Amino acid sequence: MWRLCYHPVMTKTRVTVSAAANIALIKYWGKLEKGLNQPATASLSIGLEDLRTTTIIERIEGQSDVIDFNAPETARQRILDFLDLLRKQYEVQGHFHITTENNFPTGTGLASSASGFAALAIGFSEILNLNLSRQVLSQLARIGSGSAARSVFGGFVEIIPADDAFASRIMPAEDWPLAVIVAIASDGTKTVGSSEAMKHTAATSPYYREWLRSHVQDMDDARLAIVDRDFEKLADVAEHNCLKMHGAIITTRPPILYWLPATLAVMHEVRQLRESGTPAFFTIDAGAQVKVICPAEHAKSINARISELPGILRTIETRVGGEPEITAS
Repeated sequence: MWRLCYHPVMTKTRVTVSAAANIALIKYWGKLEKGLNQPATASLSIGLEDLRTTTIIERIEGQSDVIDFNAPETARQRILDFLDLLRKQYEVQGHFHITTENNFPTGTGLASSASGFAALAIGFSEILNLNLSRQVLSQLARIGSGSAARSVFGGFVEIIPADDAFASRIMPAEDWPLAVIVAIASDGTKTVGSSEAMKHTAATSPYYREWLRSHVQDMDDARLAIVDRDFEKLADVAEHNCLKMHGAIITTRPPILYWLPATLAVMHEVRQLRESGTPAFFTIDAGAQVKVICPAEHAKSINARISELPGILRTIETRVGGEPEITAS
């Protein structure tokens, strides 16, 4: 269910949407040639309750859209392009003032584009009273950012790689209340964006075909582990899938190296925790940050250990969640 915070009105002039970042436990890495961010594989993610983009959409008079977003011009242009596409698809007249802000670092491998484009798609549907289904919203958000398809849901989510790929919820967050510690190893924008890195990996890595071939089994194993609440099985398949993806990225020519010494330090610390009997596993998207997943009762102690590792700037302790929140007037 949406978290709705308004009394319905016939004509909305202002909508505020909060959408959460998500992290893929089974990654998608690579796009199909037919465009519109069609993923080459399925993927499976968890929403992060406290890592959010808040986007305000207002109707305005004028000949152009206005974007208030503290980000590089390329990111602002992506929003403008997305609005133009939606305006054309739904035959919308008029323009909008978009104000968007992340409560976590932007462009560093923490899925800010996922939460951002999910918020835009949801907000666009709300302010125009389109009443779009979750599936259609997911497809629209995907056009802006492939992983945004998953951020229109909270909890445990997968992308279905159909002709027009969309996300679907596997299980709500409250059915398995896991905790997530996000270890920030860098505040800088990553040197190679995900879309560019995907193309480079597909074109030059000798391991990319094997990544694609083994992906269906990973999805099946992870989905079953979630339904069964089998933490050990999910840890095994999620870490293996993560390392396979980065193995393909690292073996590109020239190679793309997202990891920093602090990234590796967290990975080793998590392995030591698990060997000593503390349930935890890591995953890493395109960037230096590491996300550590664990049962909620272990979050405080694990966070304390991760925070002390050299090179870790700070940590964010959160939980699986991420249901979008909507306010309209």
